Amino acid sequence: MRKAYWFVLGFFVISAVLEILAGRVVSRPIIFLRILRLTLGITAGAVLGSTGAALQRIYNNPLADGYILGISGGAVLGVALSEFLNVSFDVVAALVGALVVGVVVIWTTRRVARTLVPVIGIGIGMFFSSLAVLLFMMAGVEASRTFYALWGTLGRFYEYSELPFLLLLSAVSMVGILLLSKYHRHMDAVSLGELESLALGYDPKSTVFNITLISSLLVALVTAFVGVIGFVGIMSAHILRGLGIREGRNFYLASGVVGASLVILSDATGRLILGIDPPIGIIMSILGAPLFVYISRSGS
Repeated sequence: MRKAYWFVLGFFVISAVLEILAGRVVSRPIIFLRILRLTLGITAGAVLGSTGAALQRIYNNPLADGYILGISGGAVLGVALSEFLNVSFDVVAALVGALVVGVVVIWTTRRVARTLVPVIGIGIGMFFSSLAVLLFMMAGVEASRTFYALWGTLGRFYEYSELPFLLLLSAVSMVGILLLSKYHRHMDAVSLGELESLALGYDPKSTVFNITLISSLLVALVTAFVGVIGFVGIMSAHILRGLGIREGRNFYLASGVVGASLVILSDATGRLILGIDPPIGIIMSILGAPLFVYISRSGS
């Protein structure tokens, strides 16, 4: 088991080094910009990885994460609505949009089998993302900004003056992840089934509600700044299960570390291949979609 944690740590360190040093130009200003990207990437990846692991446990489905359940779609719709109304409340709008989807997901789980929740989430996400594109177009938002809102980018911060806000965003996100991990016994119990959870003294309905709420807020927070990045939660949790890490607080925290590694590695790889601000969501989808199909077929 210790080797698994060393692998996770090594993967993270290698990804971070590549994010800072990989590129055709290396200079002090460029290094600073990459440190900003690194910080935002770690924040976004950690949130998406840990929330994906949590959502998979409470819905007892390895295909569940913030992207598949449509939470990211709800958040980006909120951002698009903010642009359409010409008000500077992107973060608040993203939180509201994600919460709406979270409520729909919670309501759905009480009426259908939990195994069907990801299928419904995909439909919700597609619907909200399509509405977001429509609102972006009606608001006259340039095509490149719409593109990155739907496919993700770490190129949100450029100035020294923005560093305190970025650090605040990271701190809030990390506190949210720690709060999420405090429910690790609740989530592990719920994954066994409702009756088993009740027998262990944990209320499955309140656990599902609390975890979905916290996850929705965290996913919305990062989506407001980086756009939609899919499959991070699915890939990070699946990698950990392959390493033998399947439950407990460390499972959720390590999922965040692997998620952060995947996001910053995708950014560094995309920058090397394209030489421009890479759309991380596209790279993650290229990697994650085949895994999604594999897990769907194997049922593991």
